[in-house]
Amino acid sequence: MKKIILSLCCLSFFFLILNYLYSYPRYSAYTGDKCVDCHINPSGGAIRNGYGTKYGKEELNMELFKKIADKMEFSPKITKDITIGGDIRLTQVDNQIPSQANLNTFLLMQGDLYTNVSINDYLNAFISVGTDIPGVRTKSEVFGMISKLPLNSYFKAGRFTPNYGIKIVEHRAYQRVNILNTPYSADAGFEAGISPGDFNLSVGLFNGIFTEFFDGDPKKMFVASTEYTFRFEEAEIFFNIGASAYTNPYSNLDPVTLETINNNRNAFGGFFKLGIKNRVAILGEFDRLENRFAGNMTRSDFYYGELNIKLIKGIELRGQFERYNRNINMDSTTVRRISVGAAFFPFYGFETEAMIRFVNDETLVPDAKKDEFQWNFHFYF
Repeated sequence: MKKIILSLCCLSFFFLILNYLYSYPRYSAYTGDKCVDCHINPSGGAIRNGYGTKYGKEELNMELFKKIADKMEFSPKITKDITIGGDIRLTQVDNQIPSQANLNTFLLMQGDLYTNVSINDYLNAFISVGTDIPGVRTKSEVFGMISKLPLNSYFKAGRFTPNYGIKIVEHRAYQRVNILNTPYSADAGFEAGISPGDFNLSVGLFNGIFTEFFDGDPKKMFVASTEYTFRFEEAEIFFNIGASAYTNPYSNLDPVTLETINNNRNAFGGFFKLGIKNRVAILGEFDRLENRFAGNMTRSDFYYGELNIKLIKGIELRGQFERYNRNINMDSTTVRRISVGAAFFPFYGFETEAMIRFVNDETLVPDAKKDEFQWNFHFYF
């Protein structure tokens, strides 16, 4: 408990001397921009394009370190047609459950190197190489893409994360872990999309969740996502609303009868992003997962909410609410997590974020409540 109190004091101190707010999909909420405005990948994430790099350099740094930032000249372009990028994340996690030993450890959460080759005005080849974490599969993405077609449409094929829901960076969020098996959720397949004006629509066909390198099951996973942004320019308010769904049929062999069992995973949900005065960003998502395995159906609900408030340039306050009902037909299967913290961007290329999490898990007996402290160090380019 002393560590939690000390952490709260540290955060309070940070809040007094610093102030501003930022994070990946929330940038889109703040500005009303699309993911493709800042990223080469139309569904967002990974390597930034020229505008994304420019935005980071101009907006994600504190005035306190402006002199240092002005001396940091960096271009992600190796040549006119080859661009590199990367993300490195180290997390310090401190979990406290009264009846258990305290967990205090450092975890390398991400170590990705991105390379994008612009073959011509319409063709791109993207390769992401992930860190080989012992005992954990590497998240690698490799795809080719045709873009800048009529209606701002695109087509990409290879191995990448399906476009479902809000692509939040927090891969520990319950809907990310259980619906898409993040962070190692890349899957082989193709995706096509259109993005005229403020409208986005994408559809994809993949091998399916939990498949290995070679998928011997002929059944495939279908994913669709759509969204639209309403703009109130004079009031500086942007409201984005969307929906996603997937169906993932698959088969497995009964070890006793040696019969083939047909199973299915379906997920669907809605989401929104609200930006106010380029100072406040609110994100929300609801999802329902229906998992039919060996003739039994389990339905799960996921609720996610995020509040971000910019205080001063380079600093933001953050809050998250998460609720995960593992089985809506059973009692005492719900876990809730409330997180509060702050993110700091002293200069382009570095971010640090501290979060305190209060978790209430009904499946934990006798200790339904537990506290977590998480401190992230993020290097990006």
